[in-house]
Amino acid sequence: MNGASILASSRSHVRRAPTIDAFTAILDPRVNLAIWERPSMVPVGPLDGFGTIQMTTAIDHAHAALTEAFARQPPAAWHSDIATDIASLSAAFAVIMALSHVAIRLERAVGDACKRWHADYVSVRLICTYRGSGTQWIERSVDSTDALVGETPRSLSPGAVGLFKGRNLAGEQAIVHRSPPIAGTGEERLLLVIDGPPPADTAALWNRAMQSG
Repeated sequence: MNGASILASSRSHVRRAPTIDAFTAILDPRVNLAIWERPSMVPVGPLDGFGTIQMTTAIDHAHAALTEAFARQPPAAWHSDIATDIASLSAAFAVIMALSHVAIRLERAVGDACKRWHADYVSVRLICTYRGSGTQWIERSVDSTDALVGETPRSLSPGAVGLFKGRNLAGEQAIVHRSPPIAGTGEERLLLVIDGPPPADTAALWNRAMQSG
């Protein structure tokens, strides 16, 4: 990845690029949101009956695990492409964060479960919306946690991928964001979240590795 290709405002803590090179910017202490501004991948049809897919998986097993999980959902033509894309994003995220395993969540959202502005208690979280309105964030100046660059919330476009730096890594400078309020509108979203393994999972993986070694 070539950080020189990253497009940025000199005062903003947000970095954007039209390629996956955007991801490298999250390693900059001044950056709390790195966005790969790519177009929507494939049309995702109605989500009736779609159940949440959630797993912690090794990177080299992610595609197979996702394929198995999608096979338990109501059949749809877009499943294969989305499974491939999630596996690819998981691998890229793992490289940036130096992970061997990732926690993946893909869910249908129709309400306002996360409509309040907040910062996550994670190091870095990958978020992508495949269908519906994208995650919103508030852009701040790099000089202050209080100074807003603009009062109007900004949003990820469908298909765009954001790496959101959380409180575990950025403290009070963590990116403030929310899910767009959609309750009562009839809108449905298909939301992808990728994290590093939770501490309990990390401990379990370590214990298994020690026993097998």
